[in-house]
Amino acid sequence: MDSIDRSILFHLQRDGRQPNNQLADLVGLSPSPCLRRVRQLEADGVIQGYTALLDRRAVGCGYEALVWVTLSQVTRDSMTDFEDAVGEIDAIVEVLRMMGQPDYLLRVVAADAEAFEAIYIDRLAQLPHVKTLTSQSAMKVVKRTHSLPIPER
Repeated sequence: MDSIDRSILFHLQRDGRQPNNQLADLVGLSPSPCLRRVRQLEADGVIQGYTALLDRRAVGCGYEALVWVTLSQVTRDSMTDFEDAVGEIDAIVEVLRMMGQPDYLLRVVAADAEAFEAIYIDRLAQLPHVKTLTSQSAMKVVKRTHSLPIPER
């Protein structure tokens, strides 16, 4: 990956819908070579897809909680069972397997605190192999980005 590829990635992270002509101008290429590079980055899996960033409140997901999960036992089977189960719950928007304790960190969205409580009781507490759940709610999101810092090299 050279500096032009990195520049393409930099600009696509900021606006994935910009026309190829505009992107080509930004990175100093003509449109055809720029499009070939974008297609190659897609084929190589560097660009994994394109998405829209939504306002959580506008779509009824204004409440966000972090839930720490400790499993009753940590084995290959228990982790697989747990990870398969959390994948089925749409309100869980991020799952991180942690080093040490607790075992997982979940980011869960809901309409409000009452809706989160229902998810917590009806879905999270029923997950396989769960020993403990501990939830926290942030007062404010200070920074959240989906852009990666791409080194120039």
